[in-house]
Amino acid sequence: MMLPTLPNDARDGESPHWTASMPRAMGRNQTSERKAMAKKRAPKPRVWNKGLEVGKRDGFTPDQVKRIRSLLADRGVPGLRDLALFSTAIDTMLHGQDLLALVVGDVQRRNGSMRPVIEVARARGMPPVRCALSNASAKALEKWITASGKKRTDYLFSGRGVEGRHPMGQRQLNRLLKLWVVEAGLDPSDYSVESLRRTKALHILKGTGDLQTVRALLGHARIESTARYLGLKTKADPIEVCRAFDI
Repeated sequence: MMLPTLPNDARDGESPHWTASMPRAMGRNQTSERKAMAKKRAPKPRVWNKGLEVGKRDGFTPDQVKRIRSLLADRGVPGLRDLALFSTAIDTMLHGQDLLALVVGDVQRRNGSMRPVIEVARARGMPPVRCALSNASAKALEKWITASGKKRTDYLFSGRGVEGRHPMGQRQLNRLLKLWVVEAGLDPSDYSVESLRRTKALHILKGTGDLQTVRALLGHARIESTARYLGLKTKADPIEVCRAFDI
């Protein structure tokens, strides 16, 4: 009877340098190396706000809003989109991504008339918010929709690309805003896309002092969020104020 031949190191009573499990181990090592190489080659995820100025920026004053509207209106037909975009942004106080996701049917009825109040579904699963359109915004939107020939399902403010199938990006909106601000003789470093959202909120708060109403218009869940967003500060100690008004 012939015995199976064993490697030399096994016959000498030592563990062999090669075992049946080694191909599996080598396979795992190669797989790990391939994954590591693929990870190195894979592009890093792009940060949404890279290249954008973030942080609190000034809101526009009523006079500045009128000045920018007038400059855009003076462009005639070429300025219709920018005028509608600026006016709608000021009126709705929407986040940039929610503003740019609007379609024609959101602001215009099937009979062609403009909606005085619109309800906007928001990103990130947040509840919808209702927005009022001023006469100036409604007229600007109507002229833009008519001139551009947009259909009900088209984005109001489409980006670059084939037939405008995608909405305008926030970077493009930011670039447009800077152009408007410079044309109005203002410092572009003082303003960002958030300035559009903050403008009417600050104006309403200044005129009414009603922070709860502003909270609802901005779509915030908590009034503290609204106070922080608008940069409201108080130096008073709440406990001391409470003691000062003992009954």
